Amino acid sequence: MDARALANGVRKRCPLCGGRDIFASYFTIRERCGSCELQFAREDGYWLGAMVVAMTLVVVAFAAVFLGGLALTWPDPPWTGLLIVTAGVNLLLPILAYPWCMTVWMGLHHAVVTSDRDEGTQPRYDR
Repeated sequence: MDARALANGVRKRCPLCGGRDIFASYFTIRERCGSCELQFAREDGYWLGAMVVAMTLVVVAFAAVFLGGLALTWPDPPWTGLLIVTAGVNLLLPILAYPWCMTVWMGLHHAVVTSDRDEGTQPRYDR
């Protein structure tokens, strides 16, 4: 497992070379890395993994906020306040973390699957 690829993904960089300029805008990732020419979307449905990362982040944040709110206000928790705060977390966090989830997914994927700049769209599963 290549921990460097995962670390690059967490830092919102190219998982292969660590290049920084991988987003054209907040919601648009470039097709290839400007430094090493790595193709980011490797196949149809590739970004479903980023959705799993986002869902995991939202579930963990929801649990932390909800259980933390319960623990701090027990025995009389403000249910309406908890509902508003947790709904806000569930709505805003995926939008705010969208680019991060994409790069973390690429980092996870490249940490497990061998990467080569000239591989085209087909990953090599030889590890």
